[in-house]
Amino acid sequence: MNKHLIVTVILVPILLGACAFGYQARGNLSDVPGEMRGKGYPRDGRSGGFLLTDRDGRLSCEGLAYPPDSLANPSTCAGESGDGVIRCSDGRELAMRWEALSCRAWKGSGTDAKGNRLEFRVERR
Repeated sequence: MNKHLIVTVILVPILLGACAFGYQARGNLSDVPGEMRGKGYPRDGRSGGFLLTDRDGRLSCEGLAYPPDSLANPSTCAGESGDGVIRCSDGRELAMRWEALSCRAWKGSGTDAKGNRLEFRVERR
């Protein structure tokens, strides 16, 4: 058997599995008990997103961070900030504001029409 094929067959699943650990997202929604968890993901190099699910798997919220409206030092990314939107599976929509903590972590929050607040954090693990 070809040595390159053996290496590829072994290495590709390991690399794909490592990608699954990427960005972790956590958040709390004021009218939902417990912590919501999920994944974060970069989008086009200047924005990102996340998907959070409650512990029972009944409610999910997907956030989309728009590109920053304030830029920081490109080497640290800290201080960049911008707007975005969060849409949940129960139909609610939250306008959000986010801030970069580093080039690998960002946090933010949003409020729905009823005043319920979602606070979240996304970071590379």
